[in-house]
Amino acid sequence: MSQPRSRWRTALAGTAAALALLLPQSVAHAAPEPAKIDKTLLATLSKAPATFLVRLNGNATLTAAAKATTKAAKGAQVLQAKSAHATTSQASLRKLLTAKKTEFTPFWIVNAVKVTGDAALAAEIAKLPEVQRIEPDRPLARPQQAAGKDVPKVNAVEWNIDRVGAPRVWNELGSRGEGIVIADITDGVQYDHPALATKYRGRKADGTFDHNYNWFDPQGTCGGAPCDRRRGNGTRGLGVAVGGTADDTIGVAPGAKWIAARGCCNGASDLLAAAQWLIAPTDSSGRNPRPDLAPDIVNNTWTDYGVDSWFAPVVDAWTAAGIFPAFSALAYSPLCKTVQTPAAGGGAYAVGLLDETDKVWPNSARGSGVNDEVKPDITAPGVNVRTAEPGGVYRVGTGDFAAVSHVSGTVALLWSAAPSLKGDVATTRALLGRTAIDTPDNTCGGTPERNNVYGEGRLDAYAAVRAAPIGPVGRVSGTVTSGGAPVDLATITLSGPVDRRTATAADGTYTLPRLPVGDYRVTVRKHGYGDATASFTVKENQTVPGDVTLTSVSLHAVSGTVTAPGGTPQAGAVVSAPGLPVEAVTTDAAGRYRLDLPAGTHEVKAAPAAALCTGTATVPVTVNGAAVKDIVLPRRTDKFGYVCTSGTAPLTRGTEKLTTSTSPRVVKRSLPFPFPFYGAAGREVWIAWDGFVSFQEAGQPQQRSLPSTAAPNAALYPFQGALSAGSDSAVYTATYGVAPDRTHVIEWRDFYSQRDNVNPVSIALLLGENGSIKFQYQGRTLADQRPHYVGLENETGTDAFLYSQQRPSVADGLQLTFTPTRHGLLTGTVVDAHGRPLAGATVKAGDTVLTTDAEGAFLGYALAGEQRVAVEKESYGSVTQTVNVGVGAWTRVNVTLAADDIGASAAEVELPADAGSTKSRTVKLTNNGTSPASYTVTADPAQSWLSVTPASGELAPGASAAVTVTGDAAGLHPGAVRSGKLLVRTGRGTATEIPVTLVVPRHQVALDAGGTREVVDSEGERWSADRAYTAGGHGYLGSRSRAAATARTIGGTGDQALFKTARESMTEYRFDNLPAGVYTVDLGFAEIRGAAPGARVFDVLAEGRLAVPLLDLAQEAGADTAVTRRYTVKVADGQLNLRFAAQTGSPLVNSIRVTERPDKTAP
Repeated sequence: MSQPRSRWRTALAGTAAALALLLPQSVAHAAPEPAKIDKTLLATLSKAPATFLVRLNGNATLTAAAKATTKAAKGAQVLQAKSAHATTSQASLRKLLTAKKTEFTPFWIVNAVKVTGDAALAAEIAKLPEVQRIEPDRPLARPQQAAGKDVPKVNAVEWNIDRVGAPRVWNELGSRGEGIVIADITDGVQYDHPALATKYRGRKADGTFDHNYNWFDPQGTCGGAPCDRRRGNGTRGLGVAVGGTADDTIGVAPGAKWIAARGCCNGASDLLAAAQWLIAPTDSSGRNPRPDLAPDIVNNTWTDYGVDSWFAPVVDAWTAAGIFPAFSALAYSPLCKTVQTPAAGGGAYAVGLLDETDKVWPNSARGSGVNDEVKPDITAPGVNVRTAEPGGVYRVGTGDFAAVSHVSGTVALLWSAAPSLKGDVATTRALLGRTAIDTPDNTCGGTPERNNVYGEGRLDAYAAVRAAPIGPVGRVSGTVTSGGAPVDLATITLSGPVDRRTATAADGTYTLPRLPVGDYRVTVRKHGYGDATASFTVKENQTVPGDVTLTSVSLHAVSGTVTAPGGTPQAGAVVSAPGLPVEAVTTDAAGRYRLDLPAGTHEVKAAPAAALCTGTATVPVTVNGAAVKDIVLPRRTDKFGYVCTSGTAPLTRGTEKLTTSTSPRVVKRSLPFPFPFYGAAGREVWIAWDGFVSFQEAGQPQQRSLPSTAAPNAALYPFQGALSAGSDSAVYTATYGVAPDRTHVIEWRDFYSQRDNVNPVSIALLLGENGSIKFQYQGRTLADQRPHYVGLENETGTDAFLYSQQRPSVADGLQLTFTPTRHGLLTGTVVDAHGRPLAGATVKAGDTVLTTDAEGAFLGYALAGEQRVAVEKESYGSVTQTVNVGVGAWTRVNVTLAADDIGASAAEVELPADAGSTKSRTVKLTNNGTSPASYTVTADPAQSWLSVTPASGELAPGASAAVTVTGDAAGLHPGAVRSGKLLVRTGRGTATEIPVTLVVPRHQVALDAGGTREVVDSEGERWSADRAYTAGGHGYLGSRSRAAATARTIGGTGDQALFKTARESMTEYRFDNLPAGVYTVDLGFAEIRGAAPGARVFDVLAEGRLAVPLLDLAQEAGADTAVTRRYTVKVADGQLNLRFAAQTGSPLVNSIRVTERPDKTAP
C-alpha cells in the first residue's frame, strides 16, 4: 500500500533524534538577512506559501568513520556523527518550527531542513545566525537518453560488455560481482524485469519479495514495491550494471545484487532523503536503520544543471561510509567545462561516454570541474548500449544510464574478487585510473594520460581486477629519514605483484595496506635527495617494516626565459622537469623561471599558461653547476599548417554599412578577390551578426567544439557566440590597397557581449589577398568575455585551429594573425591552343585539387617544395609541370591544353644517370577522345642518345599505353647535361612536344635511414646503409639518435624495405665534399613508431632554409604510410646541412637522397 508522506517525514526526524547529542536550545537571533533568501523563492512566497530548503552552516566531522576497520562500522560512524551534528546545529530552527506548528523535515546527510511556509516564516528563519541559505526545493534535471542503433555482439555478449573486458574477468579471474550490492537512486526500477528480478536483494529463495531495507520511495507512489513509471533510467542503468538471464547477459557484474531508492526528480529534498537512506537503509515503515545493509556502490544516472556544491556533503558521506559514488557525466554539449553537478565535484567519480569506436561521444561532458580538477575521471561505453527497458523488454539506447553503470559493475567485480578493497574508495579510484587505457586529447586541457575529455582513459575492467590484491594480503609500514630526521612528502613507488604509490606524512611515515603476498621493491624519491630502494617480502596478515634512508644531494640552479617565437616573454608558463621529483614553477611577468636540479642530463618542459598560439616545448639540459636554459615555445598548428601570432594593433574600420532583415541575421557578400582558405579559394562569404564568417551558406552554429562536421564549416570565428546587437550595432566592410596586395575588412561595430549590455565592443576580420587572416579587437570589457570559440575551420569540418573555447582569451587592442606555414600559393591560368580560357579544368598538386573559373584562372594552396602540377580537362590533353613552391610565396603556372585525342602523363621527362650508363622512365599516353586514335612517338634524329619504345600504337577511347623513354649517357662526364624532346603525333595530325633532360650528376648519395644493409628500390636505384657522420663523409648527428624498424606493411609505396626502417631523434644529416652547385634533396618519411597526431611535429631545414615545415606524419598520412618531399637547394661551401628541428616529440626520417643537378637553377 502507499506509504503516507507524514510517516516517512516522522521517521527521518526520528532517526536523527534517536542518535542525537542533545544540547541547549537557546541561541541568540541575529538581525534579519534578506540576502539569505533566494530571489526566485521570494517572488514565489510573495504570492503563496511554498516548500523550501533551509541550509545551515557547518558539517559533521567524519574522522571516526575513517578509522573504522569494516564497512558496516564506517556507515554506523557516519550515521552517528551526521545525526548528532544535525540535531545540535538545527536545534533552534526545529524549536521555532515546532512552536509554529509548521510542517518540516530535518536531514542529516546534509545540514538542511525542508520547510513548508510563507514569506513571513522564511524571513524569521533567515534571522537565525546559523542559517546559511534558504532556497526553493526545485525539481532536478531529469535523466536524459536517446535511441540507439544495434551493434553486433562479440562472442555472444553485448559489444560494450566485451569492450571493457568483463567476460575475461568472469572466465579467467572467476569474479562476477558476487557479494556486492549496487544501489540505484534515480526514478525507480522495474524489479520483476526478467533481466533484474533474480538480482534484486529483496527476492527471497522461494521467489517472493521482501522490500524492507531494499526499496525506498519518498513520494510513496509506487505501492510499496519498486516501480519505474517515468523515464526508465533506473531499469536501464541496473541492466548494464548487473542485468541478465541464463542465456542473455547484458550486465558487467551479473553476480551482484541491487537495491533502489527513488530520489529523482520531484525536488532536491527527495534526493536528499534517498541519499541518506542509502547510508542506513530502513524497513518499509522508515524505522530501524541498518548501516550494515548499506549498498557498496551508488549508481547515479542523473545530472543537474550548473556546478553547485550542495550535493558535495552527500558524496563525502557516502565515501566516508565506504560506498563508491559513481556518477554520469553527460552534458548534451561538446564544449569544455560542461560537466555538471554532482559529477563536477572532486569527490564524485564521473564517467564520460564512449561510442563503439572508442571515441568520446560529442555530448559527453568535458571538464574541468570544481577547482579545475580533471573531469571526467574515466570514460566507458555509453552509446548504442543494449539494456533492460521498463515493460519487461530490451532496448538499445544512449544516455546517462549507460557509461556510469559500466564503472559500477566494474567496481562490483573488483570488490568481489578482492574483498580487502571493499569500502576503500580512494584505492579503488586510483586502481581504476592506473589501469585505464590512456587516450590523449588536448581539446579541453590536461595530459595524454589524464585530460578533460577522456579523464584517466578508457575503462578496462580486466586490467583493473588483474591488478587488484586478490588472495592473501599483508601491509608495509615504514619511516623515511635522512641524517636521522624524518623526510616528509617523499614519493613512495612500489613494484611487485601490484604497483602502488603514496607519500610520506609529516613525520616521515607511510603505510601501504592490502598488498598481495609476494616480493616487492620500493623506490623512494624526493627533490634534493638521491633515490633509494629497498626490497622486502609481504606475508599474509603481517606488517613488514619498510624503513628507508635518503642521502641529500647538491642542487644547482637552472634558470632562463620562456618566450614565444619572436621573443615575446611568456608569463604564467609552467616549467617542470619530467621524471624528477621537483615541483613545477610558473614564469613571472618577464617569462623567467628557476628550477633547482641535481647534476646530470635532464629534460625541462615548458607549457604555456593557455594553449592559444603556442604549445609545449621539452628541451635537454646538462647540469654540472648553475645553468641557463632559455626555452622557445613552438607555435601550435592545425593539420593544414595554420599557425597564429599575437600582437597589438588599432582596429581597422569598415566604411560600407551592411543591412539585413533575415533572422538569424546573416548577409551574403562577394569579395573583391578570391581568398585562399585551407585547400580552396572562395569569392562569396556569409557574414553572421553572431561574430563569424563562412564561405558556405551559414546557419546558427551549435555549441560544439572545433573541428565539427556540423554546419557551418569553411568558417572564420573572430568572436562567435558572444555578440548581441544593440540599436547602434552594425557590420561594415571596406577594401584597402592595390592588387595583388589588397585587404578586405569586415567589422562588427558597437556590438555587446552576452555578459555586458552596457559597454560596446568592436571586432574586425581582415582577409589579405595573399591569404593572411587577422582578427582585431576593441573594447575595455573584452578581457572578461567568454566567446564560444575563436579560430578557423576548414570546409569539411575535419580540421580547425581552435584558438580558444569558452574562456577569456582576447583583450582591447589585441591582433591575432593566422598564416599557413606548410604551403605556398599556386595560381595561374589554363587556356586552349587558341589562347581562350578553359573553365572547369582540374589542377592537381599533391593533395591539392583546384578547378579553373570562367576566366580559366585558379588559386589555392599547395605544399611547399618541389611539386608536380598536373592540369587536365575532359576532351583535352593533360600537361604536367614541376615547380618549386615556397612557403607563403606566389607560384604561377600558366598552361595551354590542346584539344588532342592523345594526352601524355608528363609535360617533361628527367633522366639522371651515371656516366656511361643508360636511364629509362615511362610516360603514359591516354586516349581522351570518344573514338579510337593512333599515335606515334619520335625523337629528333639528331639526338641519337634518346630513344622511345614502342614508337607507335592505337588506343581505344579511354585506354592508356606506357612508352619507355631511354637516355644514353655514353661519352658524358659528371656534370654534363643533354637536352632533347619527344614529339607525340596523333592520327589527326596534332602534335605535342615533351622536353627530355639527361643529367649526369657530379655527386649523389642515397641513404636508407636506420637501415643496416644496401637496398635496391623498384627503379633499380641503390640506397646504402645508414651511418653516423664522420668528417669528410656523410651521416647523422645527435647523441640521442636511434634506429627504428617495423615489420608492418607500409602504404603508398612499392619500396617496402626502404620505408620499414627509420632514423629517429637525430639533429642533423651532414654531407661533406659536395661540389658547389644546385642539388635536389629527396626525403622519405613514414610514421612507423605509432605516434599520435600532434605527438611528433618537426621542421626540416636545408642549408638554413625551411624545406619541410611543421611535418606531422600522423596527421598528414596516418600511421605506416609513405610520405615523400623534394626540395632544391644551392650548396656553396662544400657541405650540405639538413637540420631536423623538433617542435613536439622527436624527428624521424626513412630515406634521404642528395643529387647534384647541373640542369637546375638555385631556388
